[in-house]
Amino acid sequence: MIGGSLARRYARALLAIGQEDGNTRKILEETETFDKLVADTPPLREMLEAAQINRRDKKAALEAILAPVGVLPSTRNFLSLLVDKGRMNILSQIVSELRRMIEQLEGIERVEVVVPMPLSAAQRDQLRSVLEDRTGRKVVLEEKVEPGLLGGMVVKVGSTVYDGSAHTQIQQIRQNLEKG
Repeated sequence: MIGGSLARRYARALLAIGQEDGNTRKILEETETFDKLVADTPPLREMLEAAQINRRDKKAALEAILAPVGVLPSTRNFLSLLVDKGRMNILSQIVSELRRMIEQLEGIERVEVVVPMPLSAAQRDQLRSVLEDRTGRKVVLEEKVEPGLLGGMVVKVGSTVYDGSAHTQIQQIRQNLEKG
């Protein structure tokens, strides 16, 4: 995946700049906000990614958006670099990589939890506590509701998946019965 490795390189460079300035979180917030604006405004996205529109016009549009907001010079220069290099199409990947890198440095682990119905606050807190004990890191839960799961949950920590769903348990029972 060329886009992924390229996004990682840009994210590493932006992280290094943020660490020099002591503004890594602020740069992340600003790039996330701009990425969301681009994603929510298709004409803007199309204009920034279009090869037939010259860089000067793209930079003018970028400056018109960023000037009133007052973003850090590092963020402005980085976004301008993406326009110069024709890489605005990988901004979302860069932001995701940057978030992952910053969270790794801060000892934060994003954990995806798939459940059949929303967890209560108490369940969420208990799960977070157990996962923090097991991982030794601060855990941020990303809860996804899939009613087809029937019961239990699927927890994804990094590349490891813990599948305690009723659906999977039923499949395992079925396979055992078929084997005899």
